[in-house]
Amino acid sequence: MNEATLINDAPLLSGLNKHQTGDNISECLTCGVCSSRCSWYDGEGGPVPRQIVRMAQLGLDDLLIESGMLWDCMLCNRCTEECPVGINMDQVVRQARSLQAADKIMPEDLKAGVKNRLDLGDVNGLTQEEFVETIEWLSEEFTDEVGDPDAVIPYDQKGARFLYLPNPRELGINLMHLTAMARLFYSFKEPWTMSSRHTDVTNWGYFIGNDDISRKMALQIVEATEDLEAETLVLSECGHGYFVLKTLLEKLIGRKTKFNVVAMPELTLDMVEKGIIKLNPATLDEPVAYHDPCNLGRKSGVYDIPRKLLAFCCKEIVELTPNREHGVCCGGGGGILQDSSSHKRRMISGKPKADQIRAASVKHLVTACLSCDRQLGELVKHYDLGVQVHTVVSLAVEALVTN
Repeated sequence: MNEATLINDAPLLSGLNKHQTGDNISECLTCGVCSSRCSWYDGEGGPVPRQIVRMAQLGLDDLLIESGMLWDCMLCNRCTEECPVGINMDQVVRQARSLQAADKIMPEDLKAGVKNRLDLGDVNGLTQEEFVETIEWLSEEFTDEVGDPDAVIPYDQKGARFLYLPNPRELGINLMHLTAMARLFYSFKEPWTMSSRHTDVTNWGYFIGNDDISRKMALQIVEATEDLEAETLVLSECGHGYFVLKTLLEKLIGRKTKFNVVAMPELTLDMVEKGIIKLNPATLDEPVAYHDPCNLGRKSGVYDIPRKLLAFCCKEIVELTPNREHGVCCGGGGGILQDSSSHKRRMISGKPKADQIRAASVKHLVTACLSCDRQLGELVKHYDLGVQVHTVVSLAVEALVTN
């Protein structure tokens, strides 16, 4: 049997217990509420929340790192939603991931993505020149699609009201989603632009628990937005991108910004409610289930906006059980989706979500996060659920009344 040495001044423990709640692991009651709520707990492998906290309490940093639980944790916070002493697993795990010793087991894809994002502004390594080429090509296609020579996908336009920050998938494997967003902006009839300086809404510094890197990534976006004098930064459908750039931004960079921050579902709903655009409520005449992204919902409190927008696009919204703050993670959060070797593990971590979807007996599932969209799509295929997955804004584009 292996023996472990307890260390009272271990690096992880020394970095925790700085606040009354959140990182206060010394107050853990070992009640097990956290483990009982983890959507991976009953599956093969995966993190055990109470064990993570206990290892941190006892100074067993090396044992915790070697367990692999840190990088399997989805940072969804469902485990600590009802912690009686207010411990926040997101804070504990991210602090542990920031340890120098944890670098040796950090997924290589995360390491590469962080470097690409800092060096090039895009986790996939898209250069500024490649960004411009992609946007100009898409813009030509978009002009033909809408039949208006003045309809373009603009970039680096100073003084535009809206600056759109895409998800990296929109510049790679899901170009049609970016074109769909352009259709919405075209229908808003307001000046908008993109920026060749920051092509990526994600912040993988958050995933790896490095606040300094998170700050640098956020400032790349803030400075580019302010240089273009945009009134509003519009975020693509990205859960953790919203959490960092909306919920955490001011604290992260230490100042207020010169622009507003909204997510695309929020902006689209606003345009609908003001009568600027109209959506066809009969676009989907079958019940639709909505999945709450953890970063958007439980961690940022955004529940009603996506549902209100959906109500303009479909006949009936069915709630998964449980939902909202108690919603089950899709199984792809916390950076695990960004690890190309994680598919088998993600199908295990996502099984509770697959069970929820099957129990809802719907043919359409909608979310407001492109990462959730990818994970849910893979779950549907793996578990043969027979469900079509949409994002809420892409569905709004389908529902757009153009006459």
